[in-house]
Formats: sequence, structure tokens, C-alpha cells
Amino acid sequence: MKRITYLFILSVLFGAVWMACDKIDEPLPLINEEDIPQDITDTLFFADSVDVMRKQVLLEDFTGHKCPNCPEWGIFAHDMAEAVDHKLVIMALHGAQWYSEPDATGLYTADLRCEAAIELVDAFGILGLPTGLIDRTDYGTQINPNNWESIINEQLALDPVVGIKLKNTYYPNLNSVIIDVETDVFADLPGNFKLCVYLTENHFVSPQQNNNPEIGPSPDWVDYENNSLVREAINTTYGEHITSTGEIVNGETYSSQFIYNINEEWVTENCNIVVYLYNEETWDVVQVAELGIKTE
Repeated sequence: MKRITYLFILSVLFGAVWMACDKIDEPLPLINEEDIPQDITDTLFFADSVDVMRKQVLLEDFTGHKCPNCPEWGIFAHDMAEAVDHKLVIMALHGAQWYSEPDATGLYTADLRCEAAIELVDAFGILGLPTGLIDRTDYGTQINPNNWESIINEQLALDPVVGIKLKNTYYPNLNSVIIDVETDVFADLPGNFKLCVYLTENHFVSPQQNNNPEIGPSPDWVDYENNSLVREAINTTYGEHITSTGEIVNGETYSSQFIYNINEEWVTENCNIVVYLYNEETWDVVQVAELGIKTE
């Protein structure tokens, strides 16, 4: 195949077709050679993408497997996400002291914590559970779940100030994903902004304390299904400046790329990439996008 054909395919895959899901099994010059792992055996990959130009909302759900009130609100949050056509993106963060610590023996030996979750618990002073942050707005550091619905709806009603195009390209032979992010700015936004990239996992079954028998076994829900479980911050807990200074300009588009090797202990087909942009001074999240990793 001639190089001009390579370039044509490359422009189609990585240029205009953001919503396509592609399966390619011919060698292609996808990225700079220095970015490709040295042990690459072939270039089979699966790609998927999403274009978020409407306002979406981030719920950071601080939870723990020894929090008996948490399952009810975790299920509520995911039901609400479905009701609003998944414009609500959830990150379930296990990291709050005793609630999340694994026991040496018994039902609760699993460690669902990650470094980023523990750091965010400390940074925001999370104490009692369940609690959450919604776009990290100035409603207060910790928001009682009884107020989640009203605040989420308020945030969803805002006009979008940023759009995010998110593309995941998964290499099954390497269990690695290339994450491409395009951030479009629609308004004048003073301050410095950081882009965060996280990996979450769905359908992870592990025991959970529960005090509401109407939603599941109580007091111990042995086969509880964790969803949106934060596994790792791909570009550190607090992300990176989207530009050299963090400043962004109305009408501009900013591109970022990340290459990530997925932990073999996680089920890749159940994993999502979550990307959000926030103001470093106010902590406010201005936009968030989520996309699963195509594995076939």
C-alpha cells in the first residue's frame, strides 16, 4: 500500500469521523513512532468517539464499601444519569478513611481505593458519607444526597461554555488505549484551567454494607455491583494545564493526547474514560465527557 493511501486512511480515522467505530487490522502510521510501545506485535485497534457540545455535569460520589447508606444513593445517581440521557457523569470515589479501608479478614477485604480518591477526600475534607461534589460548584464542599437532584438539574440548565471531543483507540494486543481530547471554547473564561483524565470501571462485584432491604440484601450485600468505580487518574489527581499557562481563549480549540496501559486486573470492556476541564482557582468543573473503551 502506498504512503498516500496511509495518509488518506489516517485523515479519515482521526480527522472528520468522530462518531465512527472502526476495526482496522492493517499496519497504519497512527501516531509518532516514539509514542508506540517497543513491543508492539501488530496494529489491530478499535476506535470510538463522542462529541459533547451540550452542558454535562460531573458528580463525584464519595462512597465506601462499609457505608451502609451509600448503595441507595449510588443507585439513585445512576438512575438519574439514565433519566437525563447520560448528561450526568459519575465518578465513584472510594477513599474516605474507615468507610473504604479493607479488613484483614471477613467480607470486606477488597481494596477499592486508589491514590487519586484518597487525595481528593483529603483535599475536600470529606468526612461523613454518603456525600458528593457536583461540578465542584460553590454550593459547599460537601453536598447531601437529598440535594443532588435539584443541583444537578440547575447545572444541566446552564449554557455550555466548553465542548469536548473525546476519542479512545484501543490496542487489544497491548491492552493500551490512546486518548485524544479536543477542547472547544465557546465563551470568555478568565482563570487557569486544568484537564483531568480518569479511568473508571463498571460491573465490579464486591461486598457492600447496605441498610435498605428494599434495594438489596441487608446488612451485607455480598454480590453488590459497583459502577463508575474510579480506578486511576491517568494524568495525576489534579490533571494538567490545558495550555502552558492554563489560560484559554474564546473560539480556540486545544488538543491533548494520552497513552495509557490498562491494568490487567481490570475488565477493559467495562472501563470508561472520563475527561473534565476545571478552573484551577475556583475548582468549578465547566465540562465533562465520558466514553467507554471499545474492545471488539
